Amino acid sequence: MYSYYKGYMENKPRFAVEPFSASIDYSAQSLADENDFRERYMKELRKKRQQGINNYFGIDELLEERRQVNQQQMKTPGRRGEIIKHEEIDKEILRRLKKEAQI
Repeated sequence: MYSYYKGYMENKPRFAVEPFSASIDYSAQSLADENDFRERYMKELRKKRQQGINNYFGIDELLEERRQVNQQQMKTPGRRGEIIKHEEIDKEILRRLKKEAQI
């Protein structure tokens, strides 16, 4: 493991796990890619059907998509793609509820 001399360890607390710092690329290209991904995923979500809206009683495709994203997030936690998908699913559900409330 690591060898520390006594004076160093007296002043520093021990951590069971090293601190994690995610390296996120904020370059213009990565932001453009993220926006492109959001737009494509938003269009895909608008095609999915949801129970209770327009009297559709089949499989709730929007909730099924959320379940799949949750399962993928459990397998590979911390991926930016799954975080974006959750945000976009939430936005789509809110958009549909607002649209339904206006009618």
